[in-house]
Amino acid sequence: MKNKYFIWIVSALLIITGCTYNEIDNDKPTLEVEGRTLVITASAPDESPETRLGLEPETGTKNIVVKWKAGDVLYLVFDQGTAVKEGTPITLTQQNISSNGKVATFTITIPQGINVNTQCTIYAVHGATYQLNMYDYVVVNVSPVGFSLLNALNNVPVSGVVTVNNLLSPITINFGHLGLLQCLNFKNISTTDFVITPTLVNNGGISWYHTYSGGTTAPHYNLYNHQVSNFTVTPSTTAPVTIPAGGIVQLAQWVMPKNVNTPEIKLNAAGPGGLTYISANSKPARGSVMQKGKAYHLYALWDGTNLYFTCSSFSPPPTGDVMHADGGSNYIGVVYSKGDGNVYYNSTQDGCTWCDEITLGTGSQARMAIDGNNYPHVVFTTSDHKIAYRKYDGTNWSTSYIESNNVGSAGECSLPDIDVDGSGYAHITYTDTKGGNPGTYPGGGIPTDLPNIMYAENKTNSGGAFIKSIVFDGYITTHEEYHYIKGSRIAVDATGKYYIIAHKYAHILPYQGQMEQHTYSISIQSPGVKYGASETFPADQHNLYDLEFDGTKVVALYKANNVNYTATIQVQGTQASFINQANISTSGAIPYSLSHRCEIVGINGSNIFYKYSTTEGSLTDITVKANTQVAAANKGNTANKFYAVYTDNADSKIKVKEIASTP
Repeated sequence: MKNKYFIWIVSALLIITGCTYNEIDNDKPTLEVEGRTLVITASAPDESPETRLGLEPETGTKNIVVKWKAGDVLYLVFDQGTAVKEGTPITLTQQNISSNGKVATFTITIPQGINVNTQCTIYAVHGATYQLNMYDYVVVNVSPVGFSLLNALNNVPVSGVVTVNNLLSPITINFGHLGLLQCLNFKNISTTDFVITPTLVNNGGISWYHTYSGGTTAPHYNLYNHQVSNFTVTPSTTAPVTIPAGGIVQLAQWVMPKNVNTPEIKLNAAGPGGLTYISANSKPARGSVMQKGKAYHLYALWDGTNLYFTCSSFSPPPTGDVMHADGGSNYIGVVYSKGDGNVYYNSTQDGCTWCDEITLGTGSQARMAIDGNNYPHVVFTTSDHKIAYRKYDGTNWSTSYIESNNVGSAGECSLPDIDVDGSGYAHITYTDTKGGNPGTYPGGGIPTDLPNIMYAENKTNSGGAFIKSIVFDGYITTHEEYHYIKGSRIAVDATGKYYIIAHKYAHILPYQGQMEQHTYSISIQSPGVKYGASETFPADQHNLYDLEFDGTKVVALYKANNVNYTATIQVQGTQASFINQANISTSGAIPYSLSHRCEIVGINGSNIFYKYSTTEGSLTDITVKANTQVAAANKGNTANKFYAVYTDNADSKIKVKEIASTP
């Protein structure tokens, strides 16, 4: 099948290309020394095609390559401790450069005051200005260069250093990169040219590369001690670039990285007239430091209204209303609708790179789970009131259906939920309006059947067919009635044991002198359990949201007596109960979903609400589309991060937002 449910190749924040440096090329002409003249071989960082020190993509790769070109200027500083002297700048000619462009050989006159018979350290700089500070240290300007067309970028600072015992022999200086390239591949699918000055930013103000301080001082790299300090300069300006209508351009920016992990990044594009466009999604944080000598590629799309990070195919995030999501070891799967009556599935590694959209069928109320083999399982209610079960096996999507026990009559199934056990079997709960077989109940008479909460599993039957049973029986007799009308949630623990919660309404009718009663609760069911429920209350201020097994315990997310809680389900003998209750304190917050580590996401007003550990908060910069869900997801078991999957009200696109790093 063409469509994959997740991406096998990790698509990180930025794609790293393979550049290396400090490798000496052997293609060198004969060298000689005469008196106070010295022949120097300058070896460029080891990459490949043309342009002024390094700035064209290598054919068939994403590599950005480095070669010397005629007109390149090299600066040299000779250091003998008490004597520090600048050499005459060298402007390379074609005759200086080897046939492969990797080696430049030139002759320089040794500055006066430098002893040719004494040990000497030579510092070399290309592509940047430098200065000698008050201590005669060589400091190189490593301030960032704004985005420009790749083939117009000239300032790629490289440096080299060599120490020799005397200056009576030929010298080779191996140059290495002082920074890296952030490459922005930009596509404009609108009908109008897009004139902008783009920048990469972090909303929290975290800088992952050295930049101007206060607009007047620039970072300088000390070639002696390898530290970065600020010196006063005249800041450079960045000219706008034009992304032509219907065109694709490759932009590049040179920066010197800091020793910090790359944070979450957004794309800002300053347009004419003071307009600023901000990407509707972001690149998630990376758990590694960016490396000098690398080219990091991002992809962006402008559609005339919105700006997006994308994958290399320039596909924007899918449009749809989120119903549920779950995380695998390295991806997040999402089920959603589009207002056309169908259920769709897609997956992403980072919220920017999406796989192909899959139409699962006509229906609604979709829920999903991902098994230990990274395969997604999806359930939803079909238009003819069955429960559809679809599973991806790495090649194809299988399909089966669960029908009402009252087959061929008025029975209708709805409101499914699913979890999978360690062997990959599905465990499903759902509502069946005709799931029971009415019999004679205490008090006499034949009861009227009401919707039942059902449980179905496909592990028992060798053929894979689902075995169904009633876990909560809804009915009316002459003196009592039990309603289960808000669906149910299911989780499966490490032993394969299921847990189900449901909303229960119990009505005791006036009968033989009894008082009429109305009670509401969240009921608990598991194999062997005869009774389990939250406290009962006389008013319907209850709801259920989610149920998850976090590896050690089953945690429920629900509302009781108008308070939102998480609680652990405890089973003792035939009794089940909620223990270790923790309430959500944010007034007005509605929790929707638990991650596998039981972090919580939902909404507060129209903004994303989140809770992990005892920390609660809202993302006021995000507006969630009305009548859509927000789902929590983890990727793997090692990364201490969780994500909210939601539909953005601004453009109806499905977005993934990293919420926090858990303690």
